[in-house]
Amino acid sequence: MRMLYSYKQVQQLTLLAADDRYRHWNEAYSVLLAVEGKGELSINGDKAIIQPGSVFFCNADRVLELKSAPHEDLVLYVVSFHIMQPEHAPGEPLAYREHRAPWLSDGELSVSSSYRLSVVMKELKSMDEEQSQNTELAREMLLYELLQLIQEQEELTAANPVQSSDHDQSTHAIQAVISHMLHHYREELTRDAMAQLAGFHPRFFSKIFKDETGSSFSEYLAAIRIGKAKEQLLLSDNNLDQIASNVGYSNGLYLSRKFKQITGVSPKSYIQKPKRVVIYDWVGNLLALGVRPVGASYFYSLELLHLLKDELVDVVDVGRTSIEAVIGLEPELIIVPKWLGSAMIGQLQKVAPTLIVPYGNPFERFRHLAHTLDKRKEAELFVSRYKQRAAEVKEAISGIVLPGETVGLYELAPNSIWAFNEFHGRGGYNLYRGIGLTPPLMVQQHVIGKGMIRELAMEQLPSYAADHMIISYPFTTESAEYVNRLMQHEVWNSIAAFQHNRVYFIDRRVFHPNDVYSLFKQLELQRQLFISHGRDDSRPCIFVHETSDL
Repeated sequence: MRMLYSYKQVQQLTLLAADDRYRHWNEAYSVLLAVEGKGELSINGDKAIIQPGSVFFCNADRVLELKSAPHEDLVLYVVSFHIMQPEHAPGEPLAYREHRAPWLSDGELSVSSSYRLSVVMKELKSMDEEQSQNTELAREMLLYELLQLIQEQEELTAANPVQSSDHDQSTHAIQAVISHMLHHYREELTRDAMAQLAGFHPRFFSKIFKDETGSSFSEYLAAIRIGKAKEQLLLSDNNLDQIASNVGYSNGLYLSRKFKQITGVSPKSYIQKPKRVVIYDWVGNLLALGVRPVGASYFYSLELLHLLKDELVDVVDVGRTSIEAVIGLEPELIIVPKWLGSAMIGQLQKVAPTLIVPYGNPFERFRHLAHTLDKRKEAELFVSRYKQRAAEVKEAISGIVLPGETVGLYELAPNSIWAFNEFHGRGGYNLYRGIGLTPPLMVQQHVIGKGMIRELAMEQLPSYAADHMIISYPFTTESAEYVNRLMQHEVWNSIAAFQHNRVYFIDRRVFHPNDVYSLFKQLELQRQLFISHGRDDSRPCIFVHETSDL
């Protein structure tokens, strides 16, 4: 069964010579036709030269970047479409789901004549402007014609390679040189060697390289190397000599001069100057350093970071499923947790240097970030504030959590309960590291320091129970059924903390964040939690759903 192709839209993109580069998250399959001008196109970092009549294909889920050549206005038509893949399980009706895998290779298409493509795209543009329902079938027919032209030409070119014009040969030769430079920038690359690779005399090579790219060979190579040096300055502990060696320069002194020549600042000043930062999940770590991001994302959404809402006014929520919002913010540094996923991280790495944060101690992550942003002093001042506040909370609750008593942290799930450690949010770091409370023995043996939390059947809970038990769950109507059911389980009657009213309930949405600024604010909530509860152990615990102990 054949795939179906669904028309999305046609655009006319115009980049004036004075415009900055155009960056876009290409969420659908696209065919691009250059109508006027010259420039450079990049798909996920792979660059190609644009000239009138050039046709390019870009798969879905790609970072697309366009840049016009000096003194050239660049005009392109872009037709976007979706592909639907048939699925037919035995005994079930035929269904289609969206196809996202590569359809053709990204990059330039070998089309002998772009005239018909241009005609089809103009007709699609005209139909879109009419916005008539009667044109829907006509649009789909034109889309199929467009794709048929591309497929037929690809097959013909593969079977019978055609002779290219001298200009085409020059363009492809320069593209091959650029590709070589991107992959071998660490090595010694000279103009004469690249001219030989392209098959031209060095002086002629210099001319056509400048004509095709708008930059001289040496300028283009320096831009590649300085871009890579920026990444290493931000994301590694290498010194200037090591970085220079890694990007193809003889020593750190030469790199420093070249860096300042291109960027206007020295490498040291570049590290120290404020950056446009986008951060996922750890926005509180930036705020604790006095750094305001241009964009951020949180596991649920930024508006659910209740404790940080005042500090996040006007910060763009970039979401977690597309990098389109990130591209528009033009960040200089992106910070992501490892669990965001390799596919998403790989796309973000095409946009800007990307610092990947591992699972573990939240304050080690915080200090690592401070080192990257040259904010060590600010970090240590915040750590001192945190330790002082944690000590004050410990003293405040000393008459409630008595010496020798244990404290456990748990979370209700639809059919089980989880025992939490110090590194997985819900205020666990504060309890076990900041305030220094003691977890029950089974939690010490099987959860603390093991890296992950532990799922328990309700019947296992007595073995992991503590003298004081903090129970996390989402205070939402959606969770009401399972939370009430689990809290009415008969196992609670055998647990001393329940019998003596030492069970405390917290809203998971408030205590989920595990950045250091959220932890600092959670300390006060945890103090209130114990103080307001007191040691009223004269009656069993009474569970009231959606009523916080805070």
